[in-house]
Amino acid sequence: MMESNDDRQDQEEQRNVGAFEGQRTKNRAVGVLSALVALILGALIASGVIYWPARAIPVFDSGVPEPLACALTELPGQACLGTAAPLCPADMKIARTAWKFFENNYQEKTGLVNSADRYPSTTMWDTGSALAATVAAHELGIIDQKTFDDRVVAMMATLTAIDLFNGEAPNKAYSTETGEMVDYNNKPSPDGIGVSTLDLARLVSWLQLLSCRHPKHAHAAEEIILRWNYCRLIKNGQMYGLMRDPATQEIKVVQEGRLGYEQYAGKVFRMLGFDQSVAATYRNEFATELDIYGVPISYDVRDPRKLGAYNYVVTESYAMDVMEHGRDEENSPLIDNIFEVQKRRWRNTGITTAVSEDNVDRDPWFVYNTIFVAGSPWNAITDTGKDMEHMKSLSTKAALTMSFLYPDDEYGNVLYDAVKNAYDPERGWYSGIYENGMGYNKAITANTNGVILSGILSKTYGPLLQICSRCNKPFFERPDIIDAAKIKGKCLPVQPDCQTCGG
Repeated sequence: MMESNDDRQDQEEQRNVGAFEGQRTKNRAVGVLSALVALILGALIASGVIYWPARAIPVFDSGVPEPLACALTELPGQACLGTAAPLCPADMKIARTAWKFFENNYQEKTGLVNSADRYPSTTMWDTGSALAATVAAHELGIIDQKTFDDRVVAMMATLTAIDLFNGEAPNKAYSTETGEMVDYNNKPSPDGIGVSTLDLARLVSWLQLLSCRHPKHAHAAEEIILRWNYCRLIKNGQMYGLMRDPATQEIKVVQEGRLGYEQYAGKVFRMLGFDQSVAATYRNEFATELDIYGVPISYDVRDPRKLGAYNYVVTESYAMDVMEHGRDEENSPLIDNIFEVQKRRWRNTGITTAVSEDNVDRDPWFVYNTIFVAGSPWNAITDTGKDMEHMKSLSTKAALTMSFLYPDDEYGNVLYDAVKNAYDPERGWYSGIYENGMGYNKAITANTNGVILSGILSKTYGPLLQICSRCNKPFFERPDIIDAAKIKGKCLPVQPDCQTCGG
């Protein structure tokens, strides 16, 4: 076919050689002019590409970090989300780096994600963080619809089938490889070790968002939540966990939540219709204040010696509350003070400060770096109260989320600059940077990277659970068609006699 076309072209050229030569001369002239125009335009475009970011994100004198100026990027269009705020290339780099963790630690068989890099165990809190990351990665265009659906369907199938602790609610830990109940050392535990209702709240928060954003997954999400029995978990306006005594095997019911995390979780269950009159408000009877650097900081007065849990004041719970539920008259001054007191420590000591609880890359493997705990400000301890002064650190997730929440504040930019390189490009964001010069805290976890991804999504669309209000899709859309047999005796708000349950 090509030879035939060439023959016809040669014949045509011979018949019209004069016209052809004239046209070819014109074409040469046009070609030269076009090349010259292309060269000029190319130079101008190259100049814009090279120099525009420098104008949008100017570099100041030494010691002053880049401000978080943003350029538009194309995002999936979703009408009910509202108008997306512009993201800059740095935002997308942050998000893509965080997603690396979830690529590397996804267990295809179960749809679950390891809590820590290469450690095949998870909690319901970290499963919530993994779901948060998956939703965010899809909304930001990092993964396509099939990858998103495949991961969600696999996770929902596992959560629908896993054994429940005492037949009531998810165990505190599961193997990500098999979906079996395990202890905190990832050893098989056929009877389970207990239930954390706070952890369940983290998962429910993202099941809620998944349901209203992706209605095709709503039924599966509802089925998961309808499996659980809430009679011992939520009552008297508060949350309670279950704990199996390792010596006696007796199951104990213990109140869960202290100021901060309690309100984050309480608001989640309140959205489902539960009474959280104590847990969902920061103005409950257990809240008081102290002054640190002239800033009033709220803390919880419940005695850890009696209740077995310390009252940590950290960044994460307040930041997550604002990012997911939005600002209100209670939490707005609290998060502002959390930010301000850490800025004042930086100004007074020169130490860039953003503290939270984090996994660490050495014994004891988990440390609470706090604004206040156990009677002292800027205390770092384990969950048993052991002093960890030498392991104080700048938390990556705390630094980045505060930079998202306060992009126009000088200190928001200081925080971003301090941690912007605290990552492994193939594995995700490190947990932090040690204050005493020991280097990066190279623990890499689902929670750190999940909080960062959901923070980017919040920066894009605003408070995330308010999306459900804008989309007008409540979690239990049709309580009248829920099978009564499924919820009988489980003390769910959609149960007609729920008010008499769990008292």
